[in-house]
Amino acid sequence: MSTSYPKVRDASALILHDCICTVLLIIHQTLWICDQDLPGQFGRNVGRGVTPMFEINIARWFDIPSLSLSEISPSEDLYVYHHLGLGDMIHLNGMVRYLLKELHPNCRIHVFCKERNAAMTGWMYRDEPRIQLECVRDGSNESEAVQRTLRERNATNYLSIGHRPLRRLERQYPHTFFDQLFYMQAGVPYDVRFSHCYWQRDMDEEERVYRKLRPGPRYAFVHDDISRGYVIDTDAIDMPIVRNDVTESIFHLGLLLEHATEVHCMESSIRCMIESLDMSHCRPFYHNFRYPDRPLGTATNHCWVQVDRTLAKTA
Repeated sequence: MSTSYPKVRDASALILHDCICTVLLIIHQTLWICDQDLPGQFGRNVGRGVTPMFEINIARWFDIPSLSLSEISPSEDLYVYHHLGLGDMIHLNGMVRYLLKELHPNCRIHVFCKERNAAMTGWMYRDEPRIQLECVRDGSNESEAVQRTLRERNATNYLSIGHRPLRRLERQYPHTFFDQLFYMQAGVPYDVRFSHCYWQRDMDEEERVYRKLRPGPRYAFVHDDISRGYVIDTDAIDMPIVRNDVTESIFHLGLLLEHATEVHCMESSIRCMIESLDMSHCRPFYHNFRYPDRPLGTATNHCWVQVDRTLAKTA
């Protein structure tokens, strides 16, 4: 094992660890510390106007640390904690499968996942029994839940993607899209995002949804989110419009998307899924109002027409 972090071996040690972290967290609430990961920097910038963006939770000094790609042991189960949105699950699918191939055939990858996304994420990985989900309760503190699981399993073969270290990359590459930053952070070639991304399509279900929602031979699929104020302006669309049916799994929309005349999509899990579909017969439009300073650029597998415009006005 390349890391020397001590493994927690009994319940009393876990209780002592949590007590220490709680005390340190209480102390921490009265102090500002700078944007360094070293305990030696503690208190150096107290009272100097350091912003909350650079605050560090000193309880996290006791966290089981993430390994780098070269430090991962291929002979142990690997625990992966990346961002937990459904779109993140999709565009990191390729990385998870890539890492799995680097492990011994008897070892598994444990992927942390929000409970609300567990059904669709489990379906996406159902072809590979060596990929197992570790559910994080909705509304709970993600990082604390992850660390608790790692300690309970005595697991130190652990890779974290995104989260705090991603902030430095975001500042360093202000116009690079998040998909690429995740792979850059992990040290995994970005083409893996496309070459290794896979789910076993259910064509019977896709055909059923296609027949259910298709309004005719020409139609535009529009994916926005009116409930959150993300509304695509559809005034210029001169054909019937189909919107996302939230009663259906997005993985069953494949045929409907591939056969659309146009697809108008905001940044979302559906956009992430479209990257693995055959869109050669469709003209895709990317409405970039969620992250206007980060265009898709070379992060995509398709020739999106990027629409930089303000949101449509809602009634």
